[in-house]
Amino acid sequence: MTDLRPSDRAPYLLAAADVVIGADVEIGAHVVLHAGVELRAGCRIDDGAVLGRRPRMGTGSGAPPPTDAPTVVGEGAVVGCHSVVNVGAVLGPRTWVGDHCLVREGARLGEDSSIGHACTIGRDCVVGDRVRMQGYVGLASRVQVEDDCFFGAQVVVNGGATMGSRPPGPPVLRRGARIGSGAQVLPGVEIGAEAVVGAGAVVVHDVAPGAMVRGVPAR
Repeated sequence: MTDLRPSDRAPYLLAAADVVIGADVEIGAHVVLHAGVELRAGCRIDDGAVLGRRPRMGTGSGAPPPTDAPTVVGEGAVVGCHSVVNVGAVLGPRTWVGDHCLVREGARLGEDSSIGHACTIGRDCVVGDRVRMQGYVGLASRVQVEDDCFFGAQVVVNGGATMGSRPPGPPVLRRGARIGSGAQVLPGVEIGAEAVVGAGAVVVHDVAPGAMVRGVPAR
């Protein structure tokens, strides 16, 4: 917090000295911009958002310490009210981050992608271009999502050990995969290109490209 100073650029704005703010950037009230934040031209940061935050790890956490990489909000992107974008995250051009979201350190969101209310994008996730997520989607660390995928509300994509029943490893969702609301994807799973996962399904095995699966477990 010692690097933050009040700024007259927006009401009650706190910003570090090295923050870069491009042309035509809109900043709401009570925004916090930590060291290394870059706001590209035409982006919008809504009320109460926090960018460039360095998280405090819980006792016994095995997560590596965050890097000092810049936190970048691309041209024309939007960060919603009270969302948090951690240090080293990169939001592509025209990306939309809804209200009350968390984008963890090192995550990447491609251009023209959108994540709905209260989504969580895990550490070092890579999300492609034109991806759509409805509210309350959660991606574990290092999940890979290729271009043009869709997630219904409350989808959970797990990574690492899940109650000891799966080998650890982040899932991969190939281009154009569609995941119905409330579905869960377990660690180590690959969802093939253009595959469809039904609402409420629990995916425990790989899904072939173009296949449609549903149920618990998904078949």
